[in-house]
Amino acid sequence: QALERHRDAAEAAAAAAAAARTPRIAPATAYALGVLHADQRHEVEAARFAFGRIWRRVATRSF
Repeated sequence: QALERHRDAAEAAAAAAAAARTPRIAPATAYALGVLHADQRHEVEAARFAFGRIWRRVATRSF
């Protein structure tokens, strides 16, 4: 689940960044896409952190 969250957020961040680079985009739209991009990048980091915690917990049980 953490990896799926990470992938989905990374794809959404990339899509928002690409959309913000559209020529002649309205400033308000560019701003909203920037906010969306930042939110998705935060979600990427949160998912990465969650996966790290899960991985360490599983790895310590294996030994």
